[in-house]
Amino acid sequence: QPVTSGGVGKAGSGQADPHSYGNPQQVRVQQFELDLTVDFEQRQLKGFVALNIQRQPGSPVDVPLILDTRGLTIDSVGVRRQIAFRPEPYTPVAFKLAPADPILVSKLTIELTPTAMQVLVRYRTSPAASALQWLDPSRTAGKKKPFLFTQSEAIHARSWVPLQDSPGARVSFSATIRVPQGLTAVM
Repeated sequence: QPVTSGGVGKAGSGQADPHSYGNPQQVRVQQFELDLTVDFEQRQLKGFVALNIQRQPGSPVDVPLILDTRGLTIDSVGVRRQIAFRPEPYTPVAFKLAPADPILVSKLTIELTPTAMQVLVRYRTSPAASALQWLDPSRTAGKKKPFLFTQSEAIHARSWVPLQDSPGARVSFSATIRVPQGLTAVM
């Protein structure tokens, strides 16, 4: 089901959101697909996101994709000219994760090839990710198994998935979430 990302700004206004580095007015993420593994011991999500992109009319062919992040470790970035949900094959591309700003946090700039239609980002979250709420078994109703939930509002989504974190950049998504045996992922 379509779900929108959190953020602050004027949805659909065409103006840049002052609370996001994202550039959807030039390159828009239309949909993304997550493939993540939950590690309760490390308090970390690890995997990849495949972002389906579309260049906006009038944008230069060499414009990069700019995403919002907070505390993410980016392991690799690649592109391909077709949309398919599988981790390979991708052509590696250059990317830069800027130093953290106290408010907007870190800008991820991804160089695109002229024919790129999908971007794959392999990454890991920080144990301190503001959108991830980790509960030890002692803090749950059954007191036997851990629990994790996400809270992506207002601009916390960028702490668990690199994206254009603004209400003007609405996207649909799907996800494969791998959890330890005996646990269930619910969305």
